[in-house]
Amino acid sequence: MSDKKIDHIVETIAKIDKEVALQKVALETHTEQDENMYEELKRMNDILQQNTDSLKEHMQNNALLKDMVKTLNKRLEPIELKHIQQEAVRLWVLSNAKLIAKVGSATGVLYAAFLFIQHLLK
Repeated sequence: MSDKKIDHIVETIAKIDKEVALQKVALETHTEQDENMYEELKRMNDILQQNTDSLKEHMQNNALLKDMVKTLNKRLEPIELKHIQQEAVRLWVLSNAKLIAKVGSATGVLYAAFLFIQHLLK
């Protein structure tokens, strides 16, 4: 074989060796990323399972509370319910008194402006 052919073969083998080394590094990097993603997925799955368990517990507690409220409502006398409703209305009126006054004032001002504009247009 001639020196040129041997040199060409050596260069080809060197290129192949370089490509194999690069592919090996890429594969190792990809494998490491896959392992990291698997660990993250596992961590997120654990969190999801904890949240699911917590949600189930809250739903059970909610069902128990609903049953307790139903039982309590059955035990309340109509007079007590009427008193509770009247108190709720009273508290609502007190808490919204300013709003009601503002709406009334705004309505009055708008009506006065309407009358004034109507008078000017005549």
